[in-house]
Amino acid sequence: MVGKNERMWRLMLPATATVAILFPASAGGAGRPVPIAVLEGRGFGHGVGMAQDGAYWMGRSGASTKQILNQFYPGTRVARAGGEVRVAVLATTARDVVVEFPAGGEIRDARDGSQSPGFPVLLRAGSQAVLRFDGRAYSVDVGGGGRRASLSGRQVTLASSGQPAPGSSTTTTSTLPLIGNVGTVPTPTAPGPDPLTPPSVAPAPSTTTTVAPPAPRASLPTSARGLWAVPAGGGTVAVPARSQRYRGVVQVAGGGGSLRLVNHVDVEQYLRGMGEVRDPKWPAAALRAQAIAARTYALRAVSGGGELCDTQQCQVYLGAGAEYGAMDKAVSQTRGQVVMSGRRLAATVYSANGGGSSATTEEGFGTPGGGYPYLRPASYPTQDTFGWTVRVSLRDVGRRMGYRGTVTGVRVSAAGPSGRALQVTLQGGGGPRSYPGLDFRRALALRSTLFTAKVETAAVAPPPPPPADGGPAIQALPDQGGGEVVDGTATASSAGTAGAPAAAAEDRAEAGVSQVSRPVLAAVAWLLLIAVVGGLTTNRLGRRGPPPLP
Repeated sequence: MVGKNERMWRLMLPATATVAILFPASAGGAGRPVPIAVLEGRGFGHGVGMAQDGAYWMGRSGASTKQILNQFYPGTRVARAGGEVRVAVLATTARDVVVEFPAGGEIRDARDGSQSPGFPVLLRAGSQAVLRFDGRAYSVDVGGGGRRASLSGRQVTLASSGQPAPGSSTTTTSTLPLIGNVGTVPTPTAPGPDPLTPPSVAPAPSTTTTVAPPAPRASLPTSARGLWAVPAGGGTVAVPARSQRYRGVVQVAGGGGSLRLVNHVDVEQYLRGMGEVRDPKWPAAALRAQAIAARTYALRAVSGGGELCDTQQCQVYLGAGAEYGAMDKAVSQTRGQVVMSGRRLAATVYSANGGGSSATTEEGFGTPGGGYPYLRPASYPTQDTFGWTVRVSLRDVGRRMGYRGTVTGVRVSAAGPSGRALQVTLQGGGGPRSYPGLDFRRALALRSTLFTAKVETAAVAPPPPPPADGGPAIQALPDQGGGEVVDGTATASSAGTAGAPAAAAEDRAEAGVSQVSRPVLAAVAWLLLIAVVGGLTTNRLGRRGPPPLP
């Protein structure tokens, strides 16, 4: 005869089984070791051409600028070149963008030559303009919705605060060089002198100044040709959306559902605003080598009519706010100097740290050969190879690489001359499958392809790697150009890893299960449990219960 307690537990077995099915033991639970891949590597970046750590340590040891360049670009020579570069600094799906003029300037609808009616739009120091594109035409709103004033009509007196004094009036017309379209000017958004007052003369408490009264909003000038923000007197154009200021001029171009800002600037001014090296303690020779390499890269990238991005996929460019004395001096001392290979500008790529050995273009970019004899593998002097270790579960490796089956092993199956992974092979239930080393790096967001791989076990699974979004941005060859800029963020120019989109979708699906489905399943399990217990209770009350247990 079945005891009461045993009978109760047998009645609960279906509910227990349901819970077990809905909430299986997680991989790597207590007592179950988790197989993981241990990736031990060196360096940061593609490793091709100049390694910035190498330039630094060579400079520290007394090497000259020429010696540094010869180390990383052997067989080249230094010549002279210059010109303007074009840098994409912002793209947005919004229909308008704000620009400011710290020292004044103007908005044109053609950089040079004739202007459409209503242009140029003149702005005083500290003024702001909203530039719009509706898909057909461009327009300018001076002041961004701030106070506007007409140059003609009844005059008023400004008190010391810059606001009209109560009951004031005058009989004279202002002769101040007020600026703004059709005689209007905005109030600056930042603290400073009133825009209706000459910069050199601030109104004293007892000073009366005559200006125009506020006027109705004027019609906005429009153009179908695009817009140009041109600062006055070699000043800058500020772009609040990027929190940056830019020398040169800024072109506003619309199309394809986006509004783009492109900074046209002389390459020498561009170099001053770069953010690749922002350390005044760098050896002077190393800074000069950086300036020459960056100048060459930029000029080669735009030589065919292209443009640069402002991120690591090209060269980091931050604008006038990044300028500092040591780099200014390096740019000035090397003015016009570029690296030449034969009669062409060299592809002077560089990375943060090569791990003690420069890479081939195949290792760094996946492009074997290609006419870059000066980009070759070679060891270089450094005191910091930037070692790193990444631990990731084999399950996550398989998911990120789109491997079908359970991964049981991972190894570097082909390496290049510098030791970087050209091919990584996964082994497991789906059979051996190989992937390009660059795809493996992108999928797992590794710092470089200079790594070894082995399999170990851990008591607990490591946290999954960062999202499979291409990993750290890597500079492209200047012939290939950089990534597209969207809302100030560069996106990879290649499609990346074939398995990455599927893995990302799987990540999202699992996240959905953990956040939504599992609570629902838990409720279902509890309902089943209640139903079983309820059946037992009603059976004891004499009602019909479940079939008798064997």
